[in-house]
Amino acid sequence: MRKLVKTGAAALMLTSMAGNVFAATQAGCARPDDMSAMKTAAIQQRLMVAALSCQATPDYNHFVQSHQKELQASDHNLQSFFIRLHGKTGTEEYHAFKTRLANSSSMDSIRDFAGYCASAKQMFEEAQSPGSVTLAAFVSSKQTSVDNSYDRCPVLTAKAKPAPAAHKPAQKIVPAQGKGLTPPR
Repeated sequence: MRKLVKTGAAALMLTSMAGNVFAATQAGCARPDDMSAMKTAAIQQRLMVAALSCQATPDYNHFVQSHQKELQASDHNLQSFFIRLHGKTGTEEYHAFKTRLANSSSMDSIRDFAGYCASAKQMFEEAQSPGSVTLAAFVSSKQTSVDNSYDRCPVLTAKAKPAPAAHKPAQKIVPAQGKGLTPPR
């Protein structure tokens, strides 16, 4: 019994260590929900700059109010990502990231004001069209400046074990009962 307990404890310890090693190797990469949060922030910052630069404040307010819960959840995920990535300085890195996004969008609007405003207007229309998809689906369909900013974490899936072969009981050969019947071969 004691050997079984020791073996179980050792297996548990090794499993925990393997989980910690896996978590450590995943710490510097962006998971799918991290990438979605970064893309959402990039699009929101782009539309915020459009609200101010292109006189699209009503469109931006409607966008934010329509997707408020999704935007808040995404922003929480974004901050969690930076804290996971940078530890104690994660909150500062989060704020710096959002500031860089806003500055980049502002520079884009200065470089091509008409194109920027036309693009933003189209995005507002897509996001607000009746029957539009969720914010996450909308964001995933857009190309942003953050698409290649971070290494993506490998997506690991558990391999399914093949089902054990069904064992059929051996056929029992029953002697023939009556004339003309023979046992199966």
